[in-house]
Amino acid sequence: MKKSRAAVVIVANSPGEVVGWALPLVRSLRASEEKIIREFGGLVIVIVLPPCPFATGNEAKVAGLIPGVDAVVTPSEYMRFVTLGTIPEKARNLASGKERETWRGVVVHLGGDHLHSLIIARRFGFPAVAYSDRTVKFQRKFIRILAEDARVARKLRQKGVPDEKIDIVGNLMIDGICGEGNPEGVKDALGVAENTLVVCLLPGSRKQQILYAMPFFLRVAEIIRKFRENTEFIMPLSPFVSMDMVRQALVTTGNQIDKHKGGLRSGGTKEGLEAAPATLRRLQDERHEASPVSAVIETAEGVEVFVSTNSRYSVMAASDLALCMPGSVTAELGYLGVPTVVTVPLNLPDEIPLTGAFEFLGRLPVIGRPIKRMAVRKALGRIEFTAIPNKRQRRFITPEIRGVLTAEDVAIKALELLQDAKARDRISVELKEAMGRQGAADRVASAVLDTLIATGGRYFEPTEKSD
Repeated sequence: MKKSRAAVVIVANSPGEVVGWALPLVRSLRASEEKIIREFGGLVIVIVLPPCPFATGNEAKVAGLIPGVDAVVTPSEYMRFVTLGTIPEKARNLASGKERETWRGVVVHLGGDHLHSLIIARRFGFPAVAYSDRTVKFQRKFIRILAEDARVARKLRQKGVPDEKIDIVGNLMIDGICGEGNPEGVKDALGVAENTLVVCLLPGSRKQQILYAMPFFLRVAEIIRKFRENTEFIMPLSPFVSMDMVRQALVTTGNQIDKHKGGLRSGGTKEGLEAAPATLRRLQDERHEASPVSAVIETAEGVEVFVSTNSRYSVMAASDLALCMPGSVTAELGYLGVPTVVTVPLNLPDEIPLTGAFEFLGRLPVIGRPIKRMAVRKALGRIEFTAIPNKRQRRFITPEIRGVLTAEDVAIKALELLQDAKARDRISVELKEAMGRQGAADRVASAVLDTLIATGGRYFEPTEKSD
């Protein structure tokens, strides 16, 4: 008799989910796969990427580079699967023909609409497990729910999920760092004195963020340097951002500034986002290969910003302060204990992605933009905290600044922290306490493989009452 083979189908769709959740889970699954060898002939790991308004477009490329991933299903392939029933070539033998009987598996929901995972699970005939840092939709259909913490578990119980279905596994996102984030020697590699303060600029991973937030942060850096000469700046790029994206954004900014005759929505107004004109200079033989610096951005006022494409977490950990946008990076900075000014500019509401119908309504001619602006303000008005450590503790550990902002608004908040070492030390300690310890990835992997073994990798209809 031919031995069944096992598949773990991971559903994730945004940058934070791919790098922050899928990557550490794949790593732990591969480290534990011997656990299922007796039951199955081997383990295949597939990542499925449904469409997502928060995606960068580079998720498939990054997911495909994760060691241990056998196949990646792109958003367009997934949509053909949903609308036409066309199973992607990379996953075809999991769900069709004679091969189907030799496959067993489990679907793991890591992000996006829960319905995507359930559609995949039903089509393949696999049970579904959900990991969540919030509540879960269609919870009756998931055989097991892996909650980030007691707060999430409590919300699930309030929605009628039985205790035996819930496992508290911890914060999966910080496991993506996994031993990285060593600040030793980073300042030496940068050629920066130990008493020099380093500010880390993290504008985001989406094209719109690089186009608008990066030049805005460069302008903030210019203002900070005016008041603190003994300050250096570094920008570690997200794995979803290429150097070409950075160069193109700087060229676009320069062209817009020239078009506006020296001022891109400038002059002290809060309309749009201010931007610093700048140029990018690639480094070749100027530094040692082990240096974290790949290029330098030089602004019109002469402020240099190191650009790093490697040692991302070490560079972040070596920084005295970070400026960032909301997202998974706030969890990473929190785990590393880096005081952060989380910036939420509402100057360009049309560029802020939304989930659901409002994102599509916002694209309608004439009425779309007013609808989108109203929806953005309403959505952010309901959000008490945007930084993940602040959300976890339900208080402002590290500062957040939101609204229609000028670069000066952000620079003032940054300068307050740069001038107060005791405040930075206190924030650092509280951030680490808020984010907890690593280990969630191993617990999630164990729960997934246990489910695979317990169910035989085949779907069955849960018997609980409907949600």
